Amino acid sequence: MKSIAFFLYCFLSCTLGFAQNADLTGTWTIFEVIIKTNQDQEKTTEQQIKENAFVTDYFLMPDGKFRMTSNMTGSGTMDTYDGTWKYLDKKLSFNIKIGERNMEIIWDVEFAGNDIILKRSSPDGSQVITNSFRRKV
Repeated sequence: MKSIAFFLYCFLSCTLGFAQNADLTGTWTIFEVIIKTNQDQEKTTEQQIKENAFVTDYFLMPDGKFRMTSNMTGSGTMDTYDGTWKYLDKKLSFNIKIGERNMEIIWDVEFAGNDIILKRSSPDGSQVITNSFRRKV
């Protein structure tokens, strides 16, 4: 009986982990940005994003490939970056190439219905960025 209970526990744990990972696949569009520094907080709301025609979309493909399109990078144009993604232990990591530089960007992930909230801190801890994304249908 204990072995059956153990087997069911392992099966459910693996299934839940896979289901949450699979839930991230698809297209996500940004709807809120919060940047906190030691003294200040700057918030860009969904309304401001719409009014300014800001775009940041993440495409998380089932094969682990990733694409980001954005006009919020500061270049003044729509930029596209390709790479890979993985989700493990409530962390979402992107490996992308920006210019000649390969980068790994790791976000803490919170789930809120059809939204994901991605949060990360600068290396020195002086800034915390929180980006909220909604699944595109």
